[in-house]
Amino acid sequence: MNTKENLVNLFSTAESSTEKLWEISLVTLGSLAWNQEQVENLLRKYLDQKKLARDEGTKLMEELVNQAKTNQQQIQKMIQESVVGAFGNLDIPTFSYIDDLSKKVDELSKKVENL
Repeated sequence: MNTKENLVNLFSTAESSTEKLWEISLVTLGSLAWNQEQVENLLRKYLDQKKLARDEGTKLMEELVNQAKTNQQQIQKMIQESVVGAFGNLDIPTFSYIDDLSKKVDELSKKVENL
């Protein structure tokens, strides 16, 4: 397998991984939104049934919203860590490495032409 084929395979794998991670992210965010909506609905029902004081209800709602935000941040962190982990294991060549290889090929081509 030559370098070009390796790069094509590498980028194909990276693209596939990225698509899967994107799908997971969308499902996770959709689930979070649905869960937050369900919690808000339950809270509204609870407030209606128990007729909590307005301040207590507001405080409870703020706590739930803060918890939802914290959960979302934790999930985003997990997704970021999984993306970094997935791409960290791929051994992707850097642009400087590819530039160095191109310069070496050019130098070798000149040497061959001079022979």
